[in-house]
Amino acid sequence: MSEEYNLTKLKRSNDELKEIINNSWDGIGIIDFTGKFIYYNNAFVPILGFSKEELKNKNFISFIQEDYKKSFIELMKKNLKNRYESDINIVCIRKDNQKVYLRITLSTMLNKKLFVINTKDITKEISDDQILDSYVASTHVNIDGLITQTSQAFRTLSGYEENELINKHHTIIKSADEDDKVFSEILSHIKNAKEWNGRIKAKRKNGIIFWIDTKVKPTYNKYGDITGYTSLMFDITNEINLNVETKSLQQEVVQKDNLLVQQSKLAIMTETLQMLSHEWRQPLNIISIRAQKLELDLTMGLDSNKEAFAQSLKEIKDDAQKLSNTIEEFQSFVKLKSEKEKVIAKDVILKAVEIFKKDPESKDIDFIKDVTDIPAFNSYKSELTTILVNILVNAKEAIFRKKIKNGVIKLTCYCLNNTIFFEISDNAGGIDEDIIDKIFEPYFSTKNSKHGVGLGLYTCKIITEMHLMGEISVTNHNSGATFKIALPI
Repeated sequence: MSEEYNLTKLKRSNDELKEIINNSWDGIGIIDFTGKFIYYNNAFVPILGFSKEELKNKNFISFIQEDYKKSFIELMKKNLKNRYESDINIVCIRKDNQKVYLRITLSTMLNKKLFVINTKDITKEISDDQILDSYVASTHVNIDGLITQTSQAFRTLSGYEENELINKHHTIIKSADEDDKVFSEILSHIKNAKEWNGRIKAKRKNGIIFWIDTKVKPTYNKYGDITGYTSLMFDITNEINLNVETKSLQQEVVQKDNLLVQQSKLAIMTETLQMLSHEWRQPLNIISIRAQKLELDLTMGLDSNKEAFAQSLKEIKDDAQKLSNTIEEFQSFVKLKSEKEKVIAKDVILKAVEIFKKDPESKDIDFIKDVTDIPAFNSYKSELTTILVNILVNAKEAIFRKKIKNGVIKLTCYCLNNTIFFEISDNAGGIDEDIIDKIFEPYFSTKNSKHGVGLGLYTCKIITEMHLMGEISVTNHNSGATFKIALPI
């Protein structure tokens, strides 16, 4: 009775064990020394893609991809000699011709004629590793700084083959001008169980420079000892090159802007010198004629008339003084005496209006200000004030010259697209279209000769363009003229 109970119990245990094995997610089977299946559980069906009936009399080795068969057979031989090795990874070909990656554990049964095989499907793990290997540049380095493993992505990035990197020092990719201290610092961080982040200037095998953003973490063995580090690297060469190109482009733009400014100044100075040449020619001719006449009189003994002689010398002196005055006028706007300073537009306008209103005649004119809040900017405060006063006075004189009743002058100031605008408008009927293009020319004036020599607006134009780097223009509107000054912030 007891023996019968034990047999029943043993059979039940065997059935339970068989049920557990059959329902395992791992493929568990028994093969002989040729690799033929003696037993296999249900898990082999989804792993290899064959039904249980189709797997009968199949040889497991026949499923193994050719280049992995040798390592599997070697594992069988080692097990027969009691040199058990825990596992190997192999590739099998499924019924649908798809690859499946398996981790195989093999052990001999007691009779030494059969093997227990345990297979685990690691295809997803391998696929993830392959993706990381193909797309993430990484290296493993030991505590001495020697490379022990590299990803395919890193080899592609650096241009080296695997055998050219393994057991080489991690500075193999260092650019000639990259500081050695960077790699020493990495090892120092790792030995102190610290992570390291930074940019490294590296060099490919072919000598081409590339930049990598590197993140380094220490690696540990099962006892918690630091064995080296793993680096993840991201190629930022394009980003660095773009920044360099952007800076270079910015410098080029600044250089071109400076060149344009210099060319503009040169054009203005050329124009002014041409004007000076024209203004000097006539008095110089007169001085030359008078000097020649005095020389001739002295030669012929006709210098007895001292008063006439003195008068000629005085006229020569007066003409020379006129030339000197012209030079002074030229210097006044070619080289300013003041320095640039922080300017607030409202302050400049208030000062200009204050000067303008000191003239008693300005009291008869309605003056309107429309000034918005605008940022401070660097400029020549005194010269800008003088320009505004000059235009305001011109507007006032135009109103009186044309006998306009209820004269109005409006000064507007606003900022648009990083440019500050000053606009001065009047209701004096505008400027004749035949001469509006000439009013900024030197020695051109719409006033009587006793009221001016035609250098006021020309001086405003030269200072605005040459020193304030702005523009000045004039247009007619319904009831008068509008002068506009545009100054870039």
